Amino acid sequence: MSRRRGGTGANGSVRGPSSALTSFLAGLGVEPTGRLTTWGNSADIDGSQQLAPDGPIIGGDVALDPAGAVTARTVEAGPSQVGENTPEVSDDGSTKRKPNEDGGSLPKRRAVSVDSDDLDAEPSSGPSKSATLPNRKSKVDVVPGPLQPVGNFMDCGECSKRFTVTPYTKEHPTEKSTWLCLECCYALGIDPFAKAKKAPKRTAQKKEDRGKVVHYEQRKGVTPLGDLCIQMIGKYIEDVEALGHIGSVNMDKVCKIISKSRRLTPETASLIYSVDRTELAMYDCTRLVSDSYLALAKLCPNLERLHLHLCGQLSTEAVAAWGKGLAHLRSLELFAPFLVRKEGWIDFFEGRGEMLESLSITQSPRIDEETITKLIEYCPNVRTLRLSEIGQLDNTWLVHLAKLNLTSLDLSAPGHTLIDMNVELLLQACTSITSLDLSDNPELSDAILPAIAGLRLHELHLRNLVELTDDGVADFFRSSVSPGLKVIDLEKGHDLRGPALRALLEHSGHSLERLSIMGWREVDSDTLSQLGQCKRLRELNLGWCRQVTDFTMKDILEGCEELQSVRVWGCNQLTDAVPRRKGVKVIGIETHSI
Repeated sequence: MSRRRGGTGANGSVRGPSSALTSFLAGLGVEPTGRLTTWGNSADIDGSQQLAPDGPIIGGDVALDPAGAVTARTVEAGPSQVGENTPEVSDDGSTKRKPNEDGGSLPKRRAVSVDSDDLDAEPSSGPSKSATLPNRKSKVDVVPGPLQPVGNFMDCGECSKRFTVTPYTKEHPTEKSTWLCLECCYALGIDPFAKAKKAPKRTAQKKEDRGKVVHYEQRKGVTPLGDLCIQMIGKYIEDVEALGHIGSVNMDKVCKIISKSRRLTPETASLIYSVDRTELAMYDCTRLVSDSYLALAKLCPNLERLHLHLCGQLSTEAVAAWGKGLAHLRSLELFAPFLVRKEGWIDFFEGRGEMLESLSITQSPRIDEETITKLIEYCPNVRTLRLSEIGQLDNTWLVHLAKLNLTSLDLSAPGHTLIDMNVELLLQACTSITSLDLSDNPELSDAILPAIAGLRLHELHLRNLVELTDDGVADFFRSSVSPGLKVIDLEKGHDLRGPALRALLEHSGHSLERLSIMGWREVDSDTLSQLGQCKRLRELNLGWCRQVTDFTMKDILEGCEELQSVRVWGCNQLTDAVPRRKGVKVIGIETHSI
C-alpha cells in the first residue's frame, strides 16, 4: 500500500498515516507537543514541519522509514500549547526552537500523559495537569450538592471545570459539599487516590442487652445474704457434692437458677432428689435422660406434687414406673412429654387410681380417646384437668369428660376446634367448675356464654375467640351468677369495645386481680380510664389498645392501689412523659425501643 494515501500538504510535503489514538486525541483537542516522525532522531530533520489534525506532515525530500511505525522513541516532548516552542528551520537547514513570549527558550517538557478522567471530560484548550496547574478562579460559583454516582459529570468546586466522578473523588477542604477534579487535588496537596476513611464499625449490641426491657420501675436494694448464697450455689452447682437441708423454698430457687442456664443434668438433678421431698418442680428438663426420670421415682418416693417442664425425653417406661413408685403422688403437671405412649399413661392411671386429683398435660400428640376413657375409669377423683395443645383432642372427648366432677378445666388449643353445642353440654354437666380455659377455639361464639354465665367462676380464659361480639360479652357479664371474677383473659377480642369493658367492670371490678384485654383496639380512652376503680388489680395487659394515653395511665395508676405491672405494647400514644409510681412496672413503651 502506498504511504502517500494521506495526501500532500503545503510545499509538496507528504502527510503520513495517523494512528487511531492520534485521531481520537485530536478530536478532544489534545495535540502532540512535538513533531511525530517515522525515522531517526527528529533533530536531524531538515525542513519546517507543521502538524495536521490527522497526523504529521512529512516533507517530500525525506526518505520514508520502511517500517512506517510511530514509537515512543520517535515522539519528542514539547510544550503544552500548540505552536509554543515548536521548532523552526533556518535558511541554512539547521533547526531551532521557537522562542516564547518572554524571549527565552522553554526547556524540554515531558510528554503529555492522559488518563481516563481527561478523556471523559469535555474538550479543553488549557494545559494538561502534569504540565501546568489550572488557572483557578478567586471565587467559583459552584452550587454545593451531594456527590453524584460514579460516571456522572460534576463541576469542580475549585476551578469549575467539569470532571467525571470516580470512586476516589475528594471533597473540597473548605467549601463543603463541593468536589474536586484530579488537577485541583494535586494543586491543593490532596492525594487523589487515597482511600476514604471507613466509618467506625458499630459495635454489635450484646444479646443479653437486647433482651433487656426498659421498665419505669427497677427495684433495687441490698440482696439478702441467703439469696447471695443460693446464687453462688447455682453458679458452681457442678462442684457441689450435696446440698443438705436447705429447705424446700431455697431448693426451688436453686432449681430455677440452674434451669435458667440449662445446667440441670443427670448429675446436678441428683442433688435435688431427696427422700423427704413432697413437692418437686424442675423448670427445664431438656438435658435429662430417661434414666433420670426412673431415678426420680426411687429417690423421691414421698412426692405428692410433681411439675416437670420441657421433659421431651421422658419415656413410656418412666411414666409407667411412676404409677407404682410414687405411691403418694396426687398432682402431676408435665409440659411437652412427646415420647410417652398411651400404654405408659394407662399404666400410670391404673397405678395411681383414686389417689390422683390433678392432671395437667401440655403438648402431647400421643394421648387419644382411649387414654381419656381409662383416666375416667381408674381416676374418678380427678378435680383439676388440663389437656392443652393435645393433637388428637376433638368434640367426642367431651362426652367422657362430663363424667368427672371437675373444678378446673383447660381445653385450650386442641388439634380440632370445639363447637358450641358440645361445650354447652359439658358445662351443663360440670356445674362445679370455678376455673375455665377455652382459649384458641376459633369456632366458639356467643352461644356458649349463657352456659358459662351459670357457673360460679373465679377464673375465665377466652383468649383468641374471634367470634365473640361486644353485645354478647356485655350480656354475659350482666347475667353471670358469679359474685366476681379474679382472673379474666379476653385477649384478641378484636370486636370488643367500650360496652363490654364497662359491663366487665360493673360485674368484677371490685374483685379483679388480673386482667388482659390485649387487642381491644377500639375501646375509647374514657372507658379505659375506668379501670382505676379496680382496687385489687395487680396485673394489667393493655397491649394494642390504641386509645391508651398518658392521662389514661395517670387515672389507672392513681386508682389501682395494688397494681404491680402494666403491659402497654402497641400503645403508640404513650410518651416518655407517662406518669410513674413507685413499685409499678410499665412494660412496652415504644419510645424506649427507638
